[in-house]
Amino acid sequence: MKTRGAKARGARGRLRRELQEFFANRINSHHGMEIRIVDDLILLRCKEAISPSESNLSAMKSGRLLLQEVSERICRELKPDLDRVLYRITGLHLLDICVGLFIERREKVYLFTMSDTVGR
Repeated sequence: MKTRGAKARGARGRLRRELQEFFANRINSHHGMEIRIVDDLILLRCKEAISPSESNLSAMKSGRLLLQEVSERICRELKPDLDRVLYRITGLHLLDICVGLFIERREKVYLFTMSDTVGR
């Protein structure tokens, strides 16, 4: 019988694998990913998810705004499919998604707000 800690690690591993596949297939982001779960939030950190050309574009304020706008639009478009993936793994629905861009580190951080505490 698995302990609670082993179940949590297994769920995180499955989340990581499924989200890696999901993002690799849709937005060509397959670099290092980290998953953190805090109550009803899933934090997905994607390392090296910002290309050198996107980094160059961000040198101008208008470029940074454009990158953020495009990232937010992609989140809205992916939400229905992502909800299905997350529901299959967690049994919970995705209520909201947002993305933060960290240009210097070339990272994107996605924050998924779920319908209830994950892993309950």
